[in-house]
Amino acid sequence: MSHLAVLLFPPNWSSCVSGPHLAMPLLAGAARARSWDALCWDLTEAFSRTCAVSPAREAVKEACARGDFEELDQLYFLWEDQFQTVASNHRRRCSFGLLSGFHHDDLSGIPLGAVASALTSEGTIFDTYYRDVVLPRLHSLKPSVIGITIASHHQVIAALRLLQFVREALPKALIILGGNVVTRLRHSNAFRVLQAHADQVVIYQGDLAFGQSLQVVESVGVQKARKVLPLIAGDQQVAYESWPVPCFDGIDFDGFVGIPVLPYVSTRGCYWGRCNFCAIPMGWSEQGYAGSAPAQYVKDQLVSAVQTTGIRRIKFVDEALSPAKAKRLASFLRHDDYAIEWEAYARLEKAWEDLPLLHHAYAGGLRKLYFGLEQAPTTNRAILNKNDHGDIRRIMTACHTAGIKLHLFCMVGHPRSTTTDAWATTNFLIDNQMLIDTADLVGFRLDHGTTVPGVAELPNPYCDWQMSRRYTPTEPEVLSYEAVGQLEAECQEAVWVSAPRLLHPLYRIVGPWSVDTSAYRPHSIGALVEMDQGVA
Repeated sequence: MSHLAVLLFPPNWSSCVSGPHLAMPLLAGAARARSWDALCWDLTEAFSRTCAVSPAREAVKEACARGDFEELDQLYFLWEDQFQTVASNHRRRCSFGLLSGFHHDDLSGIPLGAVASALTSEGTIFDTYYRDVVLPRLHSLKPSVIGITIASHHQVIAALRLLQFVREALPKALIILGGNVVTRLRHSNAFRVLQAHADQVVIYQGDLAFGQSLQVVESVGVQKARKVLPLIAGDQQVAYESWPVPCFDGIDFDGFVGIPVLPYVSTRGCYWGRCNFCAIPMGWSEQGYAGSAPAQYVKDQLVSAVQTTGIRRIKFVDEALSPAKAKRLASFLRHDDYAIEWEAYARLEKAWEDLPLLHHAYAGGLRKLYFGLEQAPTTNRAILNKNDHGDIRRIMTACHTAGIKLHLFCMVGHPRSTTTDAWATTNFLIDNQMLIDTADLVGFRLDHGTTVPGVAELPNPYCDWQMSRRYTPTEPEVLSYEAVGQLEAECQEAVWVSAPRLLHPLYRIVGPWSVDTSAYRPHSIGALVEMDQGVA
């Protein structure tokens, strides 16, 4: 008898995406490697379709191609308004944002144990969907194992309620919980609340531990497995030879608004991993780095995924892809028969200034790079502890010449930075918008698990599950939490007015693959270089 594992991704991830979160396909791949049947079910995408009619992909592509951001605004807000109507009509106080999902206002500031009690008595906006759609389908599938991943703190309430429903309705299924958020909460009371609703919790990397749990279930059955499996499992180091080929069975790529993209990770964690504001790599291991697969291995896995899905666009979700690895990967991919295109995150290494490298990478399918600029190059970069020394102006010019699009992650209000720094960063984005495809411009957040000089966390015993914490300055010139929030709003508004393409959520899920951005370059490249030199 074949066994089935169902992988559930709870509601409340962003609806404005081009593909699934990687966790489900990785775990499904681990199940397939052990001859289990596996099914991925993206409940964010599926639940969203019950609330609203999303923009037609072709309409978004056409508006992007025309550079018609008024049309993109109309598509975006018409979509969001439908969700907000659902939220306002619910018996609980709810708000909604396309990039963050539904927000149960009355639950945001209380401990997760109290949240669990409130959910049992009062429910959530997801309850009807869980009862009418999710549970009946799970009953019909009869999975031996159900895996649930929490990748964002916005999903915590939705996931907790899902756990409550599944645990009661499917007592014969082993429930395994994991995800970056679960790992980062492992020392909190909230973790114990989540653990009480699952048979096993997996922290750090989950694919090997998940596969081992499946093996135990296959050998002794679910009931005995509950007695012998560790309550907490997970690995900080997994040999790349054991990394499964992602399996996308069950994913409805037609349900995503963006041009379909396959997520893939070739390096687990960050090979630098010491930026003082960033806690994301800690979901892989305590060191923040957990190994990298060689380019040939990556290429073979990508080809396998492309063959099974028919989708040839890849989003590397590595925290940072090194220039050397990008070069090797491009060497393999430029000679395959699948015309694979890809985008990747990168550090500001000097090697990215090298035009021959970028031409080579473009020939091997690289279409967009995402750099953590954080602040304008005229500001003090040492406060970030990034230790990267690439010249962003040279990188931008080289990428533009090679045809590779560029995204910049930027931040205002980092401790020991100033309001002047924030506006320098904002103006840098505006002044160089012809060389930048997209950008993020956000206020500093003190993420759970980080220690940043200049601020101290304000303890909040009433909320033990939020990933960003309020803080107070510990030095005279450091901006307050409230001041950073106001500065963020002002700087974002300035970019929206002068360069809407950079921040528009709909553009970025289409732009890397299909949009000719020549219409957005009113100046010659020579004029842009002169402008940059003048700013410096």
